[in-house]
Amino acid sequence: MTSAPKEGTAKPVTRYFHGGNRGLKVGDYILPPSQTGRESASNFGAGIVHRKDRVYVSTRQNDAQFFAAASHEPVVYEVEPIGEIMLDPDCTSGVSYACPKAKVIAVHKISGKSIKKARKALLAGPQRRA
Repeated sequence: MTSAPKEGTAKPVTRYFHGGNRGLKVGDYILPPSQTGRESASNFGAGIVHRKDRVYVSTRQNDAQFFAAASHEPVVYEVEPIGEIMLDPDCTSGVSYACPKAKVIAVHKISGKSIKKARKALLAGPQRRA
């Protein structure tokens, strides 16, 4: 039997992030490659299970920075997943999810040092990423 939460206690809020190219603003939607026709950085190391009809988000901002580094003008979007959200079958750590689209709720700049580090890891290949 489960008990009701105590009055005044709040359920922790899950934050989701998506790394991509600069250009969207708060209120815009991130759409999947099947709708935009754009390539996705998620293809990196996940070509077999990557769905073109889904937007990939992470609960870790560092993961979003990593994938953003593949973009010409990298940025991290904090997002609200829209539609059914499911675990990314390619991610064993349980921090990556896929959804039909995501609404931008904040835009986070990435430091040049972080971009450089992530690009180096991208070039090293998926087996070298920690």
